Amino acid sequence: MKYLTLCYKVAIIVKTMFLYNSRILFKASVVVTISNNMYSYDGNIYIPRGQGDSWTGFLLASAASSAIMGTMPLFSKPFIKQMKKEHINNDLYREALFKSLNISGLKEKGVRIIDTQFTGLDQLVKDSKQIIDKDIKEGINACYVPTQKIVKLNTDKACISGFHELGHAMNNLKGKLSNLLQKCRYPGYTIAGLMATVALFSTPKPKNAPKDIEDHIRDNCGKIAFISMLPTVAEEALASHRGIKLAKKSGLDKSLIKNLKKFYSKALLTYMGNAVVTGLAVFAAAKITEYFTRPKKISVQSSSAPPLFYQEG
Repeated sequence: MKYLTLCYKVAIIVKTMFLYNSRILFKASVVVTISNNMYSYDGNIYIPRGQGDSWTGFLLASAASSAIMGTMPLFSKPFIKQMKKEHINNDLYREALFKSLNISGLKEKGVRIIDTQFTGLDQLVKDSKQIIDKDIKEGINACYVPTQKIVKLNTDKACISGFHELGHAMNNLKGKLSNLLQKCRYPGYTIAGLMATVALFSTPKPKNAPKDIEDHIRDNCGKIAFISMLPTVAEEALASHRGIKLAKKSGLDKSLIKNLKKFYSKALLTYMGNAVVTGLAVFAAAKITEYFTRPKKISVQSSSAPPLFYQEG
């Protein structure tokens, strides 16, 4: 999620750079000036919003979206809470985890389970694109690195997470669709960040004016941001499903299997919550920006007056 937060910050910077340009481009290609900076469309006369409105919309949209994004940690609290409780049960999962590695066929494909004392940490962090070593050492996270075929976790605390990470390895090495879902993770985050940029751009057309592809993207940027993160949610769910199947094959006690399912459900809630929060944050930013930047209708033209607002082909 740190990658997604970075994309969102970049979006705000880009919006600041192009705040003035968006209205200038609109005037040049979409509307015709009547007089005193007014525009006509569909029998109505509109006046564009001032820079004060644009900045107010930008600041309020940025604040609202940042506040919504700030709720992301709430979705991970149930997972982290149970993760810490499971530390005392670690020995119950350890043997089954390493047995799962052997019976899965992943070992023959070069997959290894590495404890936190891995000497190649710097390269690992670079490849996984996440600074997660601190959480791994504390036993509240784990990761699978496809480029190195490594499952990295604290084997003294977090073996319960290992089955899920082996599921990621199976997604990577034993399925075309699951491998594709895995590769969609960072492109999806990037698209969500781009939608945050779109959400913060001005809305220079009257509400019922003809729409082009850019308008449709702007109108649906919240949905697009949410949908772009669903492949990650799906891949995480599949990794948990495959991890639980491995745990069953390894002979893990039924009560521990039940606990494993509960634990992985909370982990999936983290990813689903992040997708929902991102979509809502982008949606809120778009609506606030639209409210403050859409042209104001100031009067109704005579029905005999020709419309002067036009869309270039």
